[in-house]
This record gives sequence, structure tokens and C-alpha cells, in this order.
Amino acid sequence: MVASVTIRRRTLPLLALAAVSVPALADTLDLAVTCDTTLAPALRRVAAVYKARTGAQVFVFPTGPGLILPQLVRDIQNDIVVTQTTILEQAAQAGVIASAISAQWRNPVVIAGLRGAGAIDHAFAASDPTPASDIDGPALLARLDITPTRTLGAVDTDEVAFLLTTGAAQAGLLHMTDVRADEHLAVIRPVPAEVQPPLLYAASVTRLARRPNPEGFVAFLATGEATAILSAAGLEMAT
Repeated sequence: MVASVTIRRRTLPLLALAAVSVPALADTLDLAVTCDTTLAPALRRVAAVYKARTGAQVFVFPTGPGLILPQLVRDIQNDIVVTQTTILEQAAQAGVIASAISAQWRNPVVIAGLRGAGAIDHAFAASDPTPASDIDGPALLARLDITPTRTLGAVDTDEVAFLLTTGAAQAGLLHMTDVRADEHLAVIRPVPAEVQPPLLYAASVTRLARRPNPEGFVAFLATGEATAILSAAGLEMAT
């Protein structure tokens, strides 16, 4: 059974969502992008380059993947959504996205720890199956036949990374993007794709887009320049 752990951590990404509920001004170049929490560091790097090229400011709002579709359905202001293709397919069926699914990227799941770490049988952090998480940690540990001395439950992989960097856990389940976002973390071993297939992501303009040319940023994500940034951040271009 996953142990219940109470910790002090960064404010949940959900608190940032209030900012995107404000109606957009028609003459602004700003764009609002909602994405899975684990994608935020990579997309912010791409957004910085896009601003240098076009002058358009792209604000990235990380959100628990299970909360993205409910927000879109409730008409919370978003110009672009970057999330799992399964969620985008549901959004298309609900009529809340306005464009076809773009280029796609894979995000492998790995066992990670602080650089130089190698033990996975002591304190192990794994996200619980909640709307904020996209990894069922206990189920994945069972499939991997890993039985650590202690399992620490977490809200999402952001919290798993926090437990690792603070030393509360020696190993944990993360996406490759989580590892690449923190220089203190490293991969201990990959999780085989047949055990946990990499999540597949894509981008789309939403029906709520009111700012100029959100399609421009979606198209930029598929360029060689953006692909290089996303690859360095841990995302693999899907063929």
C-alpha cells in the first residue's frame, strides 16, 4: 500500500489557472498555452525563442492532464493546448479544439534519482492515480516487480522530483522531461516501452482562441529549431 506523505512543496499548477480566465484583448500579441505539467519547462524554452522571432509573448500554464479537458469544456480561456493525443481526441469529440492534431512527440518514463544514485529498493517515490497525474505509480511498480522498502505517494511527477531533490526518496518514476528539467537528476534505468509506453503529445488551437495567429506557434513547434529544443528537453519526435 502506498504510504501517505505530507510535504511542503511548490504551489500546485492549478493555482495559476485563474490567470487564463481573463478575456483576451483583441489587439494583444500574447498567447496562452495550457499544457501537461511535465511539458512546461520545454515549452517555455520554445516560447522564448518564438518571442525572439515574432515578438509574440507565449504564456505557458502547466495543468494536471486530467484537468485540461474539463477546463476547455468550461470555456476557460486558452489559445493553444499541448497535451496527450488521447485527451486531444476527446477534446475534438467535444468540439473544444479548432484545429487538427499537429506533430507528435513521445515522452519516455524512467526510473530516476539524484546524479550518482543507483539504489531503487529503499525509499521510492511514485505518483498516485489522480487527475493531476498521468502515471499510476503503484501499478507500474507492480509491473516492474519492484518492491522498495518504502513507497512515497505523490500528486504528480513534479512532486516525485521534489521528493528526489530533497532527499526524501532515493529513486522515483519520472518522465524524461522531468529529468532533463533539473540538472540534479539523472536516469537510473529506463522503463521498457512494453511495460509503460511513452505518452504521446500533440498541440492544437482551441475554439476559445481570440488572440492573433495562435496557429503560428503550433506550426513553430514542428520546425527544426523547436524540435531541437524539445529533443534536448527529453521529447522524442514521433514518426
